[in-house]
Amino acid sequence: MICRSLTMMVKLLRNSNASERQGTTIVYPDKSAGEALNETTVGDQLLAALRQRMGDASLEFSEPPTRITGGFETLTYGFRLSAVSGDFAGPLVLRLFNQTDAADQGRREEAVQNALAALGYPVPRVVGQFDAGINGRSFNVIKRIAGHAMTAEVGLTEEASVKVTTWLAKLHSQLHRIPSGPVIEAVEKAGFPRERFSMEARFRYMSRYFEDHALDGLKPAFDWLVRNKPAEQRRSVVCHGDFHPGNVMIEDGNVTGVIDWSAAAFADPEMDVAATLTVIKVAAGELEPKLRPFLDTMAALYLKVYQESTPIDPDKVLYYEAFRCFRTFTRATALHTPGLPPSLVPHDQYPWSGEFAMQMARAQVKEVTGIEMPMTS
Repeated sequence: MICRSLTMMVKLLRNSNASERQGTTIVYPDKSAGEALNETTVGDQLLAALRQRMGDASLEFSEPPTRITGGFETLTYGFRLSAVSGDFAGPLVLRLFNQTDAADQGRREEAVQNALAALGYPVPRVVGQFDAGINGRSFNVIKRIAGHAMTAEVGLTEEASVKVTTWLAKLHSQLHRIPSGPVIEAVEKAGFPRERFSMEARFRYMSRYFEDHALDGLKPAFDWLVRNKPAEQRRSVVCHGDFHPGNVMIEDGNVTGVIDWSAAAFADPEMDVAATLTVIKVAAGELEPKLRPFLDTMAALYLKVYQESTPIDPDKVLYYEAFRCFRTFTRATALHTPGLPPSLVPHDQYPWSGEFAMQMARAQVKEVTGIEMPMTS
């Protein structure tokens, strides 16, 4: 059944207009948060910050910053410095955060990524973290890894689609088997208590939405999720939080790295698996409507391969799917609700706010909780 569905998916995508698909199946459009900055401005301010950090007033670019499209939360640029050695040698990426108060995010990502890289997981190292310097925004400088996003392989052939989904599941399972202790230690050393990454912290974050009575219609589902929260494992795993083909880079048939660790956490593996299932079944269908008939099949294959090496609790997966869908539905509702405090409204161009994604998330919450959440008008 899985192979037959994937064969149909490949045929459909082959017959679709190539320019419409932009050469890939799941298209992650250039919807980076925040206003795009002039590349010359970015280059001038980046170079000034690097000269100060490295104590070299003569530092220059051999390749000035150029926008890398894709992503919803940051602006990214590729660049290279001339006549340098050490960490800043070779191709680099500027990851420019979308808010002026995002320095914490940069420090968290630096701690998580460098700890995982030291443990042998394929993650690009952060070689420089800057609290400010480009239009008042914080940014990280990261080693640029070779290759392209795994999404470019989905749908090219049935074999490629199966291979990508299998890769994704095995790489995710590998992450969850890495000892979390050294990563937790690195994050705490960077000034972030482990409790900030717990489910309790997530519930506290979501409870803010009900301080404003405009979203009271969603409160019954939230209360159900609070009452029925499963007991977390005593030993949490490292969770990526947004593990999908768009965040996995490959080249010549090999995985070169996993990127975008903004949602990293320490929690049950079921929570991270549920996040990936939600991306496949909900967000992918919003971004590429032609995939909608095949998303359940792709999700089933991912889950099957993952469980072959890492057994997990299916009831917990369902619960965490409902929680993830509730979170995305609530944030999307906030985006469509005028008059809410700015702190409750997503700052990025939220990919979950389309009608298909909201309907799918709403249906998943109802399936698990029995509660139907109201749609915004």
